[in-house]
Formats: sequence, C-alpha cells, structure tokens
Amino acid sequence: MATGFTLMILLLGCFGSLSLSKLVKDEVDALQQITHTMGSTYWRFNDTTCQIEMVGLSTQPPLNSEGIIGCDCQFENQTCHVINITLKGYSLPGVLPPELVKLPYLQSIDLAYNYLSGTIPSQWALMQLKFISLLVNRLSGEIPRSLGDMTSLTYLSLEANQFSGNVPSELGNLINLETLILSSNRLAGPLPTKLAMLKNLTDFRINDNNLSGAIPHFIQNWKQLQRLEMHASGLEGPIPPEISYLSSMTELRISDINGTTQGFPVLSNMTSISYEELYHCWRNSSIHLENEEFANALLDPALEIWIWYDILLPHKISNFIRLCL
Repeated sequence: MATGFTLMILLLGCFGSLSLSKLVKDEVDALQQITHTMGSTYWRFNDTTCQIEMVGLSTQPPLNSEGIIGCDCQFENQTCHVINITLKGYSLPGVLPPELVKLPYLQSIDLAYNYLSGTIPSQWALMQLKFISLLVNRLSGEIPRSLGDMTSLTYLSLEANQFSGNVPSELGNLINLETLILSSNRLAGPLPTKLAMLKNLTDFRINDNNLSGAIPHFIQNWKQLQRLEMHASGLEGPIPPEISYLSSMTELRISDINGTTQGFPVLSNMTSISYEELYHCWRNSSIHLENEEFANALLDPALEIWIWYDILLPHKISNFIRLCL
C-alpha cells in the first residue's frame, strides 16, 4: 500500500500542457467541504495538478495511508473533473459526505480504514458511482434501500462496520454489480430472493453476521461467481446441490452452519476451483460421502481441501495435494 499522497491524473488523450489544465472551482470547493465533513483538520490541494498536499488529523500522513484525487482532463477548455477519491487509513472521525453529489463525474470512492460513523447519505443514490469501498469504519443502522437505485455500481464493500437489520431486497436491482461484500456486520434475517437477479456477480462474501434461514438455492443464478464466502454467517444448511452449477468458482469457503445430514455436495462442474474450505459445516449432524463424490469432484492437483469434524471419507483421495483433518 502506498504511503502518503499519490498523484493520479488521467489525461486520456489530452496532449496539452498539464499546467494549462485546471480543476473547475466548484469541484475544488466541494473537495474542501467533503474532507471537512469527514473530520479532516488539515486540507491543502493543488487544483492545477489535482494533487493532495495535506489532509488528515496532522500535517504528516499516517503510515500506510493513501490519499488520491483522480482527475480526468479530457474536457473542453482543458478543464479537469474529479473521477476518483481515495482517502484510506487516515482515522478520520466524521461522517460520510453528502457533498459528493457536487462532483458530477465521480465514479469511484475508497474511504476504507477510517472512523466514519452514521450511515450512507441518501444523496449518493443520485450519482453514477461504479465503485464504493467503506471497509473498516463505524457505520451503523440499516443498509439504506436507496443503494438499490445506484444501478451503475459494479463494486460495493460494506465490510467490517456495524450495519444491522435485514439485507435490503433493493440490492437486487444492482444488475451490474460484480462484487458484493457484506461481511463482519450485524445483519439479520434471510438473504432476500431478489438477490437472484445479480447475474453478473463474481464475488459474494457474507461472513460473520447474524443471518437466518437456509443457504438459498438461488445462488445457482450466479453463473459468473468465482468467490463465495459464508463463514459464520448465521445461515443454515444443507448446502444446496445447485452449488454444483457454479462452474466458474475458484474459491469456496463455507463454515459454521447448522443443518441436517447430507451428502457431500457434488462439485464435478467446478473445474476452475483452486481453494475449498468446508469446516464446522455440520454441527449437531454429520456428513456422509458416497459414490466417491469427494474423490471424483475435481482432478486439479493444486486443490486444497480442508474438512474438520466427523466425516466418512471415501477411499480414493489421491488426486488432492492437501487434505486437512
């Protein structure tokens, strides 16, 4: 991770002198308002180079912090517009800034590793953001239903906050979403069936929550899914057999679920998988492996499978490079 401030200026075919390009004044003013709302004591910004010169709670940036204002200067009259904001690891103690709406060309925000509290401003739903990371903050309350209006989103991480209540069904409207990370919150209730509409999803993580109900069968709709994590999510088994339809899967991690006795899930279609972790999956029950399903599931010699607890294994396990009992 970069230390201090990083300059990212996208010229995108603009061959004029950088010194002639300049960020429009309204956006310069908006950046000052945004950092103030987030709790920054210091702010100094060069509107010609789009470079942060000072931000945070002290004059020197914290170790491993990352501050970026990304600008696109491919506009008439050699003006620039903000398209990316990254302020990671500054321990900023404020709230999420509704003033982001004053940056009409903004596409990406990464505000990870701060102390931001409150919730996600409803004004953000008016924007055309593609990337939102709010990893490791102190956000709380229910996940706003208005997030479902941000259909341009391809990446959404709310991991390691204090969000509670149900996962809003409106997230199923995010048809362009590729990554959805909701781990390490206080979410409850079942996963809404409307999430089945997320057919472009490649990465879904719901670890460490208080969810209820069974692992949904609609995961079979996520044909592009490559990574699935359900560690201690609160969801119950059995693991639905439809999981075998996810032929693009490369990483599968499921643990700490209650459920009834079941056969080992058939994984023969998962020819791309490289890591699988299934442990503490059948507390208060048992798993039975029959017809050499486990041994014949995959022939990838790089596969690592971890299985803990009382399990009846078939004889043929020589295809796997590592088996942890």
